[in-house]
Amino acid sequence: MQSMKKVTFLPLLFLAVFALGTMSFRAERKVIAVVFNKEMTKQDLVSLQQNLREKNIILVFNKMTFTKNRLTYIDFSIDFGDGFSGTSKSTITRKTEVGFIRDYNDDAEQPFVVGNLKQK
Repeated sequence: MQSMKKVTFLPLLFLAVFALGTMSFRAERKVIAVVFNKEMTKQDLVSLQQNLREKNIILVFNKMTFTKNRLTYIDFSIDFGDGFSGTSKSTITRKTEVGFIRDYNDDAEQPFVVGNLKQK
């Protein structure tokens, strides 16, 4: 009878560890989100582009306009290399939220958004 308890206990322990491991994995969100704003300089954008390139994500700036070294217009394309890509162009104001979001999580409501990020 004692050996039967050991056999039952080990699978339950394994199940508990497996469930905890899964929950902690889900708590860790894998999302890349970028919002272009009026405070960004050309150097900020080049730095962002380089950081994304290191993750094999290609951000191309087709056109950028600056006033007093601050972003006022952007035309860009983004390619995540996994089937998700897009383009957007917009005037940048304090009220606009233009950019992109890539949510790599399996339960993502929207795995990819590009352009206007404000919910309507």
